[in-house]
Amino acid sequence: MGSEEHDRDTRITVRDLQRNAAAVLVRLEHGETFTVTRHGRTVARIVPPDPAEEAVNQAVADGLIDLTELSRARTAAQTARMRTAPSAVGDLPLARALEELRDDQDGGDGR
Repeated sequence: MGSEEHDRDTRITVRDLQRNAAAVLVRLEHGETFTVTRHGRTVARIVPPDPAEEAVNQAVADGLIDLTELSRARTAAQTARMRTAPSAVGDLPLARALEELRDDQDGGDGR
């Protein structure tokens, strides 16, 4: 990120941040970014969450993505080929549980 993007940040002192934290968080929710200063020097930047990162976090929380496998992916193509997170029904792996449900529906004759 170039310095021109930092120039668009709203500058706020540590003291103002402490006094107005709730209002700053509301403004962050609306996409605003902040440069926090102490004695005129930049000490931090506060940015709103990245929607793509939040979507991945939610998918992990929902069990749609296996975090271990995600951490091993080095490219977008590897990420696209990822399996979903391992799941289980009772003591059975999900694939085996689905197979048993299908057998029950088919009357156990494999049709």
